[in-house]
Amino acid sequence: MIKQRLPQKGTLDKAQPRDKFFTPNYATELLIPFIPKSVRIIWECAAGERKISNVLENNNYNVLSSDIDGSLVVSKLNFLTDKCSLNCESKEVAIITNPPYSLKRQFFNKCIELNATFALLISGDYSLWTIDAIRKCGCEKVIPDHRINYITPTGLSEATGHSSYFHSYWLTRYFGLGKSETFVELTKEMRENI
Repeated sequence: MIKQRLPQKGTLDKAQPRDKFFTPNYATELLIPFIPKSVRIIWECAAGERKISNVLENNNYNVLSSDIDGSLVVSKLNFLTDKCSLNCESKEVAIITNPPYSLKRQFFNKCIELNATFALLISGDYSLWTIDAIRKCGCEKVIPDHRINYITPTGLSEATGHSSYFHSYWLTRYFGLGKSETFVELTKEMRENI
């Protein structure tokens, strides 16, 4: 577990409006070739509107979708405080999610605590905690060569002429990539699949 030097703003028991940025399909699709072959079950623990879950299910994964709010299609479960019956140490289980921006370190620390195979879609900064994720925790990154443009609550995305202010990548653990950074091409055609 990596200690935080400064606390991130965000609450553990209530979704924050600033965290509701949904993942375009192409961001999940670029990760699929890197998911370990042993993985059969994926826990999408910040599922929101199931954007990641739908892509994974379309690629024949069994997906448990949960979120802090819950709905008819997503189980209500707080990843940071509630217990889940999945054995996250099993090599057949992986956590794949776009964690709330304000809680990304807490999600990372929880994944480390669970000793889980995981991929977290996070902003591409080189803060000390992300450096330590690689140096001390054996994490690796899948980095697209273009920015991922999230779908905002108002529906804005690259398709509507808006661009993300930051670069993102998949921070992974136990994916067996073989190097700390793996770069992938994100073509214009891929980015049209929102």
